[in-house]
Amino acid sequence: MKDTQQGSASRLRFVQVGIVVALFVLLAALGVATYAWFTNNAAVNTNSVSVHSDDSSLVVDLGDAASGSWSSSGDVALSSNSPDPLTLYPVSTFDLNGFAECTHNNDAGEAVHFEQAADGEHFYHGWIDLRARVIGSGAGNATGAVNLYLGDSLVPSDADPELLRAARVGLKFSRAGQVVMTCYFALDGSDGGHRGDHPATRPGLDGYADGMLLGWQNGSLACANDGSEDFNAYLMGSGDSAMRPQNALLTMDQGTDYRLDVYYYIEGTDPDSADYLYGDVGVVHLNLFAVLDGQGA
Repeated sequence: MKDTQQGSASRLRFVQVGIVVALFVLLAALGVATYAWFTNNAAVNTNSVSVHSDDSSLVVDLGDAASGSWSSSGDVALSSNSPDPLTLYPVSTFDLNGFAECTHNNDAGEAVHFEQAADGEHFYHGWIDLRARVIGSGAGNATGAVNLYLGDSLVPSDADPELLRAARVGLKFSRAGQVVMTCYFALDGSDGGHRGDHPATRPGLDGYADGMLLGWQNGSLACANDGSEDFNAYLMGSGDSAMRPQNALLTMDQGTDYRLDVYYYIEGTDPDSADYLYGDVGVVHLNLFAVLDGQGA
C-alpha cells in the first residue's frame, strides 16, 4: 500500500517534523599519519513542516530531560564528552556499546593487540533527549505512535569516495535507560567497503574470521559479524507519491522521553588503515522524519 506525504481525511495521519544533526568532518594529512578533525559542536534543529489538523499539531522536543530543558524550535546543541577538535582513529564495534582499537602490530604488519577505545576519544559520540507530543485543543483525542525515519541521505555532499567507504554513522535509541533500537550504517559498502583494504587482523579470538567486527564486551575483546545496514532501507521517499520505507528507526510513544546517541567513526582494525584519507571535507546530515500514525480529534 502506498503512503503519501499529502494531507488526508484522517487528522494527524502524517505529520512531518524535520530534525537535522550536522556533523562536520575535516581530514588532513600530517606527515605519515592522517587525522580526522571533527567538531563536537553538532546541533539539532526542529521545524514543524506539515500539519494535517486545524486544531492540533505534532512537535518533537529536543534537549535534556534530566534538567527539564526542552526546545521545539531553533538549534539545540548535542551533549558530548569528545574533545574539540577531535582526532578520529580507526576503531571497530559491532553494537555501538564497546569500541576496540588496535594498539600494536606484529612484525608482519598484522593487527594483533587491542584495547578498549575510550568513549568519545577517537570517535565522535554525542547525545540528546527527544520526545514527541501533540499540542492544541484536540491533543487529548490524538492517538497512535510516532515513527521515525531518515528524511534525507546520510552521504556527505562532495565527500571523497574513500572517506565514504571508511566512515560509519551509528544511532542508538534508549528509553528509561534501556536500549530499544541500535543501527549503524556504512555510507558506501561497495567493493566490500573500507574493511576490505585492511591489513590482516589476528585478534586471537575463537570463532574470528576475516571480515568480522571487533568490539568490547563484558570487559574483554569480542567479535561478531558485521551488522551494518543500508540507510536507504530507512529513508523516506520524496514527492507526492513517495513510498514509506518498510523499516522505522524508532517507534515512539507520545509524551515519552527517549535518548538518541549519535556516533561517527572510521571502522577499522589497524591504526594505519586510514593513512590514505587526506584533504577531504564533508558534511554529514542526520535528518529525521517523524510520522504520527493515528487519529486526531
